[in-house]
Amino acid sequence: MSTWFMFMFQESNSYYADNLISFHNMVMMIIIMISTLTVYIILDLFMNKFSNLFLLKNHNIEIIWTVIPIIILLIICFPSLKILY
Repeated sequence: MSTWFMFMFQESNSYYADNLISFHNMVMMIIIMISTLTVYIILDLFMNKFSNLFLLKNHNIEIIWTVIPIIILLIICFPSLKILY
């Protein structure tokens, strides 16, 4: 039953709704971790007085920040498709 100032989902009565709530919790955890890491990196770059010369021309870091979002999207995609179908 929904109550005043309820910030979570209502209690579910079906198997699919339980899976959907678990999926929502997993995605929110991933989003919070990514947001926290992004804020930390931005603050670290602004507070740091030194500059990294290898940051501008580094192919390894470009590969890393291309592959990691692909992996994160796959981690989100497969449970979503399993719940959907």
